Amino acid sequence: MLSYQKGPASDPFYYIFSSPGWLVDYDPPRDFPFWLNVEPTNVCQLDCVFCSRQLSKRPLGYLDLTLACQIAHEAASHEGAAIRFTGWGEPLLHPQIGELVTLVKERGVKLKIYTNGLLLTSELMDTFIEAGLDDLQFSLQGLTPYQYEWNRKGASYKLLERNILMAREMRGAKSKPFLSILTSTLANELEDGDPEEFTEKWLKVVDKVAIDLTNLNFVKDTAKAAPFLELQSKGLTRGKCVDVFLALEVKYDGSIQFCGQDSEGKAIHTIGKFGDLSLREAWQSPKMEAQRELVGRNLFHEKSPVCINCYHNTDKYDLLKKAVTSNKRALSEASMQDG
Repeated sequence: MLSYQKGPASDPFYYIFSSPGWLVDYDPPRDFPFWLNVEPTNVCQLDCVFCSRQLSKRPLGYLDLTLACQIAHEAASHEGAAIRFTGWGEPLLHPQIGELVTLVKERGVKLKIYTNGLLLTSELMDTFIEAGLDDLQFSLQGLTPYQYEWNRKGASYKLLERNILMAREMRGAKSKPFLSILTSTLANELEDGDPEEFTEKWLKVVDKVAIDLTNLNFVKDTAKAAPFLELQSKGLTRGKCVDVFLALEVKYDGSIQFCGQDSEGKAIHTIGKFGDLSLREAWQSPKMEAQRELVGRNLFHEKSPVCINCYHNTDKYDLLKKAVTSNKRALSEASMQDG
């Protein structure tokens, strides 16, 4: 479920989402990816129920400024290519996150940050505005304060809410950064949370609100996920992956991967090291093409350790809408009975 305050064209990345090759007619792949998903760090202050980071033994680290410059330089040489600061950590924990944003924007590259928002300060927000950050996306979980704090251990809903309101106030009438919210929900959370109410509340503050179903398959062996797994996976069907035609992953140490779902950076998912090969070379490499053939054109997900748990490009949005309708019907019937 996706909602805009002022319509899809207000999104700074509408030029990507409306381009030929985005989700439709994407094969053969472009000369260079739409997105470079760049990991500033894999350090995070939270312990989230749904996150594969809890299973990772990968060494902790931070993206070097020189490496970031080189990535941004190559992105700038391909018209329309954009960068997203994301990955297996909280980007705002990078001690030089302001400098990272500035150097990317100085090279004229569109930039989006995914953040849990808890570490946002007025000083950082001022830097983001001054640098021209294009999109600041806040990641939530659930549809209510209780659901949010249950899913995101160590998080404070009040602090997050205060920081989002601060970001909106500081941006004021400016167009940047575009402010967005993404949350995902467990099926059982729809009993107490209403996606439409959530959307209505936050669209008064931010420019875009997206709601998804939480994928627990990557953490299916954890005790925290086990009670919800059966219901959460019900009805999901596997589809051909489109991400292998759209984006490339770059970890904080320069490792290039074809999928961002691998929290450990396994060799089987790694194409090479940036510097040993360019991003364009990685994008057009035999290993990247083999992965497209495996899960982008076929459904051989079981042959890839990370893809076997993925249900990408499924009818989960329709399932969410059905769940919302069922929830409203149940509440209406209960209300009539109480009456």
